[in-house]
Amino acid sequence: MAQPNSLPPRAVIDANVIIRSVPSPKGGSALIRQSIYQRRCILITSREHLNEVFRVLGRFRMQHRYGINEHDRKRLISRLYQRATMVSITSYLDICRDPKDNYLIELALAGQATHLVSEDLDLHNDPTVIALLLQFGVRLVDVKGFLFELPRLRSSPD
Repeated sequence: MAQPNSLPPRAVIDANVIIRSVPSPKGGSALIRQSIYQRRCILITSREHLNEVFRVLGRFRMQHRYGINEHDRKRLISRLYQRATMVSITSYLDICRDPKDNYLIELALAGQATHLVSEDLDLHNDPTVIALLLQFGVRLVDVKGFLFELPRLRSSPD
C-alpha cells in the first residue's frame, strides 16, 4: 500500500460509477468524482470511455428524469478530461465474461492504474480477472472500498 503523501492513486473508474455521480451529488460516486476534481486521484480514461459517459447521460430517460442537459454533459466531460490521463488502448483482451467489460481491464493495464473502481459483480467475482489485475499492481475495488482507501493513500489533498 502507498505511503501517505505519495502520488495520488491512478484509477480507472467504471463509466457506470461516473454516471451515477451526476444525479446523486452526495453519494459515494459523487465523492469519487470530487476526488478527481480535487486531484486526490488521477482518472485514467480514454476518448471511448468518456464518450460512453456522454452518450448514456444523453439518453432521454436520464435527461427527463434527472434534468441533465447537453451543457451539463459537456461540462462534466470537459472537467474530467482536464484532470485525466488519457490513454489509447493498443492491445485487446478477451478475459471477461461480459466482453463489454474488457475495455476496463485494458484501460487499467495501458494506463498503469493502481485501482479499477467498479460495482460490476462480473468483475469482482472473476478470480482470473482479479489475478491478472494484481499481477500488474491493480486493485479491483468497489466505490466504498476506494473511498475507504483514498484518505490512507493520500493524506493531504493538493
